[in-house]
Amino acid sequence: QEHSGRAWPDLSCLLASLFGAMGVSGATADGPTCRTAAVSETPLPQVALEIERVASKASEWAALPPGAKKALLVECLARLQSHREQLVAEACAARGYDIREEEQGHLVADATIMSTMVVGAWLRGGVRLLEALEKTGRPPAGRRAVPRPDGTWRVRVGAGGPGEELMSDGAGFQLVVRSGGSEPVQYNPMDSPPSVTGVLGAGNTEILNDIIDPLCRLNSVVVYKANPVMAGPNRVKASILAPLINRGYLSFVYGGIEQGRALTESSKVDRILLTGSQHTYDAIVWGGRDKSDPKEQPAATKPVLAELGSVSPYVVVPGDSPWTVKEIEAQAEALVAYKLLNASHVCASPQVLVTCRHWPQRDEFLRAVKRRLASAPSARCFYPGAERSYARHLEAAGGRAVRDEAWAPIFREDVSASGDATFGLRDEAFCPALYEVAIDSSPSFKDFMSRVTDFCNDELWGNLSCTVVVDDRTLAKHRADFDTCLDAMRFGTIGVNFPAASANYNPALPWGGFPGNDSRDIQSGTGQVGNFCCYVNVEKSIVFQRFRNLQSFALAESPRERALAKARAHAIAKMACGMSVMRVAKVGAAQMKMKPSHTMLAMFRA
Repeated sequence: QEHSGRAWPDLSCLLASLFGAMGVSGATADGPTCRTAAVSETPLPQVALEIERVASKASEWAALPPGAKKALLVECLARLQSHREQLVAEACAARGYDIREEEQGHLVADATIMSTMVVGAWLRGGVRLLEALEKTGRPPAGRRAVPRPDGTWRVRVGAGGPGEELMSDGAGFQLVVRSGGSEPVQYNPMDSPPSVTGVLGAGNTEILNDIIDPLCRLNSVVVYKANPVMAGPNRVKASILAPLINRGYLSFVYGGIEQGRALTESSKVDRILLTGSQHTYDAIVWGGRDKSDPKEQPAATKPVLAELGSVSPYVVVPGDSPWTVKEIEAQAEALVAYKLLNASHVCASPQVLVTCRHWPQRDEFLRAVKRRLASAPSARCFYPGAERSYARHLEAAGGRAVRDEAWAPIFREDVSASGDATFGLRDEAFCPALYEVAIDSSPSFKDFMSRVTDFCNDELWGNLSCTVVVDDRTLAKHRADFDTCLDAMRFGTIGVNFPAASANYNPALPWGGFPGNDSRDIQSGTGQVGNFCCYVNVEKSIVFQRFRNLQSFALAESPRERALAKARAHAIAKMACGMSVMRVAKVGAAQMKMKPSHTMLAMFRA
């Protein structure tokens, strides 16, 4: 697979853009732009000193009582409040967005949520885990564990605190644990020995999962090498996390290939955690050796945990009874808005729309999807390599986008798993490209879902995430068969009427590829972040929502909606700094103003 290479790919055209000159971080319709002040590279001697300094604190951190660790994260949460506007400004700058431009209101809203919300969510998740350890000596327990016929257990966990529960709109969060027949077992992170985790950070988001997870769940100190695309936001993250940095438990370093190599090759670093592409993984793990040779062994001598990419399916299940016109329009909008989130620079972005060829409403639904793609506000891709990936997928889709403008969405219908457009099923686009595959089954639930499960498991590259859309009436009638299909799906996260990427906002859920990927064909990676209830042998997470729910993404198509999207994002950013009933209510009020059709009352009326 040759996509945009989110960290250290061995593609020469991407190496320079990812790890070369700092500060070139945006791409607009006119090409790359310099939108943020250059961040100086950390000199290699200083990188070594930072690793040494953090490593010297590993034992102290490992022995630090949970209450003392929690107090540091609470300090960081308070600093998020004071640095919130600066974080949003740098998040927009890193993406090449003009925070003052009204036409870019939807983009600024995306960047606001992709920065502040994920930072706040992971800090609060760390606080909850450490608070449970402080009070009970155990991580938070699941609410209920139910055995499944395949030998796994479904463990229900919460959304977080009361504010998160309210914002989740009744979603059901489940962990799938394979525990050998016995009830699921939890472990205590405080039992983990001292260690140092070297992190190669993401270049598409400001998320803190790769810092808070090793600190809290692995009991490890962290040296974090920022991806140059997100260098500006990472400077703000470092300010937010100053209480940890000042105590020596965390360090940020900046730069390119040499700084990354210094981290991966240091004898004082016990493991590497990276977010990127399989090219990055291969460069670190195999170091140029021939991984196809079964006699060849990896060059890496330490564990490498990796959250990589995927060609993620978005399955639309035929209803036992027809969907209404409003339901078709709402589901088409939800798909397109999810696809265009963060300019499609999301590892779980839906890429393959899976439908039933003989669903009577398939043509009507596809027409609605095309209308939404055509009317959606413009995307502005910013990730290095996006131009090349977009050109390749445009060619694979027949050379036509849905409208004549830069970064216009690409959509190709009726792609065969064995035809001339299988490139779209095997190559993560990381840009606005969407393909439809029509499964040649009857529209009956059992026939369609059994074939879909095989198709998604066997024909699509990667196993990070899958989203399934099914109406409430159909799901209720076929729940047992549906659960059997979910058992068989080999994806790290499955969202049912829920955008799978949103699961990464809940640290109680694991995030990563489905377990079992081989280092010679790593696909979506190995290892997980999250799982802050600390269950042993977690395979995947499943999130259930109603057919119509407040978690669905929405488009901001008019100037008024773009302005209201910014206002809603501002309310979410304030809420991310500290949950309260008032802040949650303000988000609800902003939601009602932006999309009255996405309020609870409107859904009940529908």
